[in-house]
Amino acid sequence: MAAGAVAAGPGWVAAGDAALAFDPLSSQGIVTALHTGARAGRAVADCPADGGRTTAALADRTAFLDGIAAAYRRNHANTYDQEQRWPLSPFWRRRRLGEQPLSGIA
Repeated sequence: MAAGAVAAGPGWVAAGDAALAFDPLSSQGIVTALHTGARAGRAVADCPADGGRTTAALADRTAFLDGIAAAYRRNHANTYDQEQRWPLSPFWRRRRLGEQPLSGIA
């Protein structure tokens, strides 16, 4: 999820790839899609059950996804930073620690 992106709102909740997208080489997509889908179901169930808790439930969901995205970015940068064979290659330079992630990628 891009920083500041919204993952839920009145009448909708993003799950799976609609909530977060990952580099296919990370092997995180399917597991995270299942996990965020299950959590999306819980968020939807919490909204009508708790009356006035809808705003808090949606904020909790966004915070949950922000945490996953932050951990992914850290792990992604650390993993790609280990490759040292092609330091001048644009592909690897974009993936070094401290570089901005590609747009649309968690």
